Amino acid sequence: MLQNFLANALRYTPSGRIVLAARGRGDRVALQVWDTGPGIPDHHMRQIYDEFHRYEQPFDWDGRGLGLGLSICQRISRLLNHDLDARSAVGHGSMFSIIVPRGDPVAVVPPPTGLAMPKVDGSLAGVRVLCVDNDADILAGMQALLGRWQVHVLQATTVDAAMQQIDERPDVFLVDYHLHDRLDGLDTLDALRARAPASRGALLTADGSDALKRAARERGYVVLTKPVKPASLRAFLIARHIPGPAASA
Repeated sequence: MLQNFLANALRYTPSGRIVLAARGRGDRVALQVWDTGPGIPDHHMRQIYDEFHRYEQPFDWDGRGLGLGLSICQRISRLLNHDLDARSAVGHGSMFSIIVPRGDPVAVVPPPTGLAMPKVDGSLAGVRVLCVDNDADILAGMQALLGRWQVHVLQATTVDAAMQQIDERPDVFLVDYHLHDRLDGLDTLDALRARAPASRGALLTADGSDALKRAARERGYVVLTKPVKPASLRAFLIARHIPGPAASA
């Protein structure tokens, strides 16, 4: 979540300062990201956690909005029972924070000397992800990235090959929109979900149009824009058990 806050601060603060701070609040700690960017108008503050919400100029000068990241942050924070806070003033900047319990130093056990700490993301270890893309190089890149998180990766370059992987019981489908096959990415996700309704699906595409995002959202899928940012992908995978907006509607 902090990585997402920092990424947004860097994106929207072409000059000025960005501050990462930890401030005690009784038995809790507020982890804050401050920036001196353009700020967010008051009438948009209630919508900052909406998926793909866009802002008019001057805030959204690159047309991307705050998008999927904050929506996933909100769902993760609810799962962890952590509060989010956001403040902003147009022309002065913004502050986003996650409020977490203060740790107990007495309970911290140092690792045994001489032993390396394993680099394992326990929240993703063993998750089964089916990646569908007609580009073998893209699949190799996804294998390398997901493998670092100990994700079990299944691969397919065609719709038929993807359907044959259903027996492997994937938890998540990551499907490219332009497959150049008998089905596009959305229809492929529909076909896969029909066979594995408990699995979550994400559409990977360089097409960031509102129409495509709306179509995917209406069918219960998240859109991850290419090139996919590792932080966004990891956040989606971590939040895979949290009902999304379309699923909970």
